[in-house]
Amino acid sequence: IETHSTLGEGSTFGLVLPLTTAVTQVVMLRVGQLAVGVPANLVEIVRRVPLAALEQAYRSGSLQEPGSDTDLPFFWGGALWQSSAQSLEGVGKTRAVVILRSASQRLALHVDEVLGNQELVVKPLGPQLARLPGLTGMSVLASGAVVLIYNPVALATVYGDQVREQLR
Repeated sequence: IETHSTLGEGSTFGLVLPLTTAVTQVVMLRVGQLAVGVPANLVEIVRRVPLAALEQAYRSGSLQEPGSDTDLPFFWGGALWQSSAQSLEGVGKTRAVVILRSASQRLALHVDEVLGNQELVVKPLGPQLARLPGLTGMSVLASGAVVLIYNPVALATVYGDQVREQLR
């Protein structure tokens, strides 16, 4: 807080806040053993997709949107984050798929679990990490765990072709 007083004229007060942090809504996702955050404004919808449709999406590399003729590029989240080759979840008749939108690009991302929304204070990256594709910031959870905040659409733009080649 900055204060300035002039005799007979009054006082002014200024509140200076650091611009190096921002509070944002983040959707926490789990892919294999990795938990990451995705800015909530990128998440269009979370769907439960039947196994048959999921298997077809893995074969074709795209997921048909229900009630539409639109095919979305499809990825396993663990492959984009280079943490696991495939999902380890094997229970249930449906799986979680997150539909993401960034600018004019949209994609479908298979994840093991959507852990929920959190409001986090996000620290921007220093110059050492600023060039990593898709990494937009980091935060510390209430548990003390560090969470990385990613834009999966940017990851798919950079690593999408490489991920698809590994599936062949």
